[in-house]
Amino acid sequence: YKKALEIKPGYAEAYYNMGIAFKKKGELDASIESYKKAIKIKPDYTEAYFNMGNALKEKGDFEASIDSYKKALEIKPGYAEAYYNIGVAFMNKGNLDESIESYKKALEIKPGYAEAYNNIGNIFRNKGDLETAIDSYKKALEIKPDFTKAKENLISLMTSYSPQKENQNLI
Repeated sequence: YKKALEIKPGYAEAYYNMGIAFKKKGELDASIESYKKAIKIKPDYTEAYFNMGNALKEKGDFEASIDSYKKALEIKPGYAEAYYNIGVAFMNKGNLDESIESYKKALEIKPGYAEAYNNIGNIFRNKGDLETAIDSYKKALEIKPDFTKAKENLISLMTSYSPQKENQNLI
């Protein structure tokens, strides 16, 4: 990519791809800087904002990651994955209601987003609303029957929820 930039210094895609490569190597700061350079050249680079949000989230800078995802959404309003990742960042910050709202927005755009239902289930489980958690896990499994994490979450919740009482009816 450095060679490409020597030939064509304003090549946003080269910076974008460098960002991906740096992130894969675990060099998050270099990844973020590469995405910033791509965005400076191409201000409407949705994927650069999205991937920069991922690097920021992985770094633990949840507020900055949310801002980056929101910029991606300004460019591409129907970007379900950006809403989903905002939900993950809010969840990591402990803002559970905001997290649920973000997951719901992702589901409005992409109703078959099993991972969003699974994460909603996790939040409701943590809030003590076990019935809603179970419903969310079931929705995830209706969409994606081989979704191992949702199966594990549902089984774990069922065993802790009521070992004596109607566990067979919950699945």
